[in-house]
Amino acid sequence: MSMTSADAGKPAAASSSDTRQRILDAAMRCFSDSGFHNASMQQICAAANMSPGGVYRYFASKDEIIGAIFEHVHARNTQYFERMAAEGATLDSFCEVGFSCLRELTGGPESGMFCEVFAEAQRNPQLRVVFEAKYNQALGQLCAALSHLQSIGEIDKSLEVSVVATLLMAIGDGLIVRKRVDQELKFETLWPALRALITRMLRPSLAAVSPANT
Repeated sequence: MSMTSADAGKPAAASSSDTRQRILDAAMRCFSDSGFHNASMQQICAAANMSPGGVYRYFASKDEIIGAIFEHVHARNTQYFERMAAEGATLDSFCEVGFSCLRELTGGPESGMFCEVFAEAQRNPQLRVVFEAKYNQALGQLCAALSHLQSIGEIDKSLEVSVVATLLMAIGDGLIVRKRVDQELKFETLWPALRALITRMLRPSLAAVSPANT
């Protein structure tokens, strides 16, 4: 079947998602190096090795690319929290999966984006709404995983799950930002102490589970 003139200008279905991701990956590199506002569409086109017309077939503007990156970062977060919920059958395994996800995240192309995403969400009211909605979804996923651990006695029942989730998110966010500033930071050296701190904070106290209190 021959391609009509109307079809000729459309991205091929088989490669459309790949090309879109190629543009996003190039944009993330540019934004990570120069920031959202300093990176130009020309730089993004060059990094993607595409013409401006080719890029504009997928994204109408730089703001649209930034919005897509917000969605992309959230999708990765969703994958990580789903892993934590599925594999974190105990507090120990939950912590181990969380650390594994954090290490993967800081080693991937999204690592440089988190500082930019947080900063841009404060400057851009429209993106702030998107950011807050996505962040609250991620927070809800984490709360669900923590609630399960609490229900099976892995986490102190006196703790407010939403507060614990907020604090854990803040720890993770802070480490991501710190890694961006200090490229020599190695999470492996921090992990034993961080795991000990988290488990000590969250495990039921001995007094709470002693026979005298049952």
